[in-house]
Amino acid sequence: MLEAPLLQLSGLRERSDANTRVSAESQEERKTMTVPQPRPRLRKPLDAGPLQPEIGSFRLHLAAEGKAAKTVRIYTEAVQWFAAAQLVPEAFRTRWEQVDRQDVQRWMVWLLGRYSDAYVSNQYRALQQFFKWWAEEEQLPDPMIRWMCSRTGSGITSATPGWTAAAPRET
Repeated sequence: MLEAPLLQLSGLRERSDANTRVSAESQEERKTMTVPQPRPRLRKPLDAGPLQPEIGSFRLHLAAEGKAAKTVRIYTEAVQWFAAAQLVPEAFRTRWEQVDRQDVQRWMVWLLGRYSDAYVSNQYRALQQFFKWWAEEEQLPDPMIRWMCSRTGSGITSATPGWTAAAPRET
């Protein structure tokens, strides 16, 4: 006796599910929105080649200062990326002494064309900390001293120390 009502209920559920699916599908078709697909993330080149030993020393310096592990990673990866993507393959630099302000400016312009001002600001600060440390260690001039990178409506400018993002990014 118990089996018959269960069978009837089971058949009712199958019909109900089918009706719900048809109804949900038609509603979904009416409300479908296109969502932009995220761009695939490309891995940053981090092989700094002949410039890597100083980056390792910088990492040790940051850790000795008690910087958070995430800060150490972000700062050292920013310097590695700069070296691996700009200095070695594009500017043919093999020693930090060869790096000048224009190398950093070219890198900042490249970054500003592809990333948000906030992200570029973080990259700038990482390079600024590296070159400040490096200049003190080697007793050589800091290529970033008295220079800032800012975005204005007319493009990229350089001026005095600091970072400003003066105008909103064009889209």
